[in-house]
Amino acid sequence: MTSKPETAGPPVDSLPQRNNALLVLDVDEVVLEFITPFCRLLDEHGARLHPESFRLTGNVRSIATGAALSGPRLDAITQQLYDEQQTRQPPVAGVEEALGRLSQMADILFLTAMTPSHYDRRRRLLDDAGLAFPMIATERSKGAVVAELCARRNGPVVFVDDLPPNLAVVHRSAPQVRLLHLMANEVFRPHLPALPASAASARDWGDAEAIIRAWIGD
Repeated sequence: MTSKPETAGPPVDSLPQRNNALLVLDVDEVVLEFITPFCRLLDEHGARLHPESFRLTGNVRSIATGAALSGPRLDAITQQLYDEQQTRQPPVAGVEEALGRLSQMADILFLTAMTPSHYDRRRRLLDDAGLAFPMIATERSKGAVVAELCARRNGPVVFVDDLPPNLAVVHRSAPQVRLLHLMANEVFRPHLPALPASAASARDWGDAEAIIRAWIGD
């Protein structure tokens, strides 16, 4: 029997609507750094990232032997990063200021595929960083969640993620949503899969804020 996908955070139908527009943000590499602290943690485990394709599996190798780390080993290191995220994952440069301004124009929701069991740690981290916007951590498709959000709103919705496949799945589920690609670390950019045709791309939060403002109106 297939288990039901886990979700942590407020139900979609309980989210307040204070502004006409809604800004939905992935967290890792959009709001909090992931790749840079992950690489520091790899070094502690005697490993290094060699970005030869747009994935971690197969691209993380032992410094001593050159052998690729197994999937389970990578999963364990990723879990350690999430366990210790409050001391390892700083906010992406410029995000606090940008979201402070954008929150005057749009409701903001964090939507992360991080394992929901880490919800409380991430909630504390975001709150401590002054990013006290609602967050949903879910194993469900982001497209399904965004479609539910859109069904409850009449104004513009913007979705920001670092992974092109997530942008694509949201486009399929909610084609009216504006899509923006943003990733804090540039190491994988040469191997970036094609973005959906309707998606825009930002290099940093200064760039992202300008694009979002143009979409939702000053």
